[in-house]
Amino acid sequence: MADIQVDGLAQWEPIEAKLRTASGRIGAKGSAVVRRSTLAGEAIAKQLAAVDTGFMKSAVTHEFRGDGRFGAMEGEWGDEASYAPYVEGGTSRMAAQPFIGPSLDAVTPGFLAATEAISDPLD
Repeated sequence: MADIQVDGLAQWEPIEAKLRTASGRIGAKGSAVVRRSTLAGEAIAKQLAAVDTGFMKSAVTHEFRGDGRFGAMEGEWGDEASYAPYVEGGTSRMAAQPFIGPSLDAVTPGFLAATEAISDPLD
């Protein structure tokens, strides 16, 4: 994947801590949320990707690590085109045309709501 990362989302920390401590009880529900959010993020990024030849749009992919049943599950989407970070962030000669960041912004509210819904019984 291209090196585009979004860090510092402090609003996830309390939810993440609850989910980590109860992963055995909510693993299937949690992994479904991760899968759904990751695939939605990938689809939105593809819709928003700038298209010249179509390569960058087709290079938006996803990856899952873990299964959520026995430990954590992670989902990631990004663009494997080597020039994607320059399109996302812009250069001195080209304005930014973000598509990965906005796709994360689009799925975050649904992800947070879904994780809160499955973690609320844990209180």
